[in-house]
Amino acid sequence: MGRGGWLTLLGFVLLALNLRAAIAAVPPLLPDLQVDLGLDRSAAGLLTALPVLCFGLLSPFAALLGRRVGIEWALLAAMLGIVLGSLTRTLPHPGWLLVGTALVGAGITVGNVLVPSAVKQHFPGRPGLATGLSTASMTTGATVAAAVSAPLAYAMGWGWRGSLLAIGAFAGVAALGWLPQVRRRHTAPAVEPQRSGAGILRSPVTWQVAVFMGTQSMLYYAILTWLPSILRDQGVAPTRAGAALAVFNLLGIGTALVVPTLAVRRPDQRGLALVVCAGWAVGVLGLLALPTMYLLWTVVAGLAQGAALSLTLTLLVVRARTPASARQLSGAVQSIGYLLSATGPVLFGALRDATTGWDLPLAAMAVVTVLMAVSALGAGRDRQV
Repeated sequence: MGRGGWLTLLGFVLLALNLRAAIAAVPPLLPDLQVDLGLDRSAAGLLTALPVLCFGLLSPFAALLGRRVGIEWALLAAMLGIVLGSLTRTLPHPGWLLVGTALVGAGITVGNVLVPSAVKQHFPGRPGLATGLSTASMTTGATVAAAVSAPLAYAMGWGWRGSLLAIGAFAGVAALGWLPQVRRRHTAPAVEPQRSGAGILRSPVTWQVAVFMGTQSMLYYAILTWLPSILRDQGVAPTRAGAALAVFNLLGIGTALVVPTLAVRRPDQRGLALVVCAGWAVGVLGLLALPTMYLLWTVVAGLAQGAALSLTLTLLVVRARTPASARQLSGAVQSIGYLLSATGPVLFGALRDATTGWDLPLAAMAVVTVLMAVSALGAGRDRQV
C-alpha cells in the first residue's frame, strides 16, 4: 500500500475505535450517574440497551443512508452523530441523556453496517488486514473507554459528564482522520431481493442460531452494564471496577481469534459451543457465589464472551448453504438477536431494583446460560439453510 492506502487504513482504525467506546464508558460511572439524575436501575439499563436496540432496528436505514450519500459521507456523519450524542447526553435533564444515547447508538449502527462495505471498496486486495485491524480496534476502544472513564471522572475531577464528553469527543478526531476520504464516493450495495426470506424464518436453524446469538449478546451487555455496579456494591473502588470491565473486554480478543479456526475444522460445533456456554456459566455463578474472587470470574467471562461472539459469526457462515442464504441468515439472526439482547440490561437492572442485592439478577443470568446451551445443541448441529 502507498501513503494514501496507509492513511485510509488509519482512518478505518480511528472509526473502529469509536464503535463501542461510547457504550463501554458508561457502566463504571452508572452509580454516580443514577444518584445525580435520580434514575432507578431499570432506567439506567436503557443507557446500554438503547444502542443495542438501534443495532437491531436501524441497520436497514444505515444501509439506505450509505446508498443515498455514499459510504464515505455516511461514515463521517456517523462519527459526528457520536460526538453530538455525547454532547447531548451531558445536558442536565435525564431526557437528554436518553436522546443523546439514542444518537450515539444510531451513529454506531451506521459504522457497524458500513465499515465492512468500506473495507471491501478501499482494500479489495487486503480485506483481511483491514478487517482484522478494525475488529481489534473496536475491542481496544471499548477496553480503553472502560478503563479510563472512572479515572477521568474521579481522579481528574471531571465528573461523569466531563468523562463521557471527553471519550465521545474522540469520535471528532476520527471524523478529522476520515475527512480526506469523503473526496471519494462509493455507494453501499443495494439489498438484493430476498425471495426466500420467509423460508429462512421458517427454518428451525435460523431461530436456534438467533437464540444463541441473542442470549450470548444479552449476557455480554448485561455484564458490560452492571459489572462495575456489582463490584462497587461489594466495596470495590470505582477505578478497580472499571479496570475489571476493561479486562473483561480485552480478554475477548484472543478467544475471538482462536475459536473460528477451531469451529470450521469439523461440521458439528455443538461441543465447542457447550464449552463456551460453560465458561459463561462459571463466570456468572462465580460472581454469585464468591464475589471476592471477582478478578478470576471476570477473566473467565471475558474469555467466554469473545469466544461466543466469534462462534456466532462463524455459525452464520457454516449454517448457510449459499452466499445468498448467508446474507439472509445473517440479517435475520442479527435483527432477532440484537432485539432480544437489548432487554438484558433493563431486565437485570429491574431485578436488582426489586430486590436487596445482585443475587437474583446473577441467578437470572445463570438461567440465560442454560437457554444459551439449549440453543447451542441445535445451532451447532451439522445442518444448513
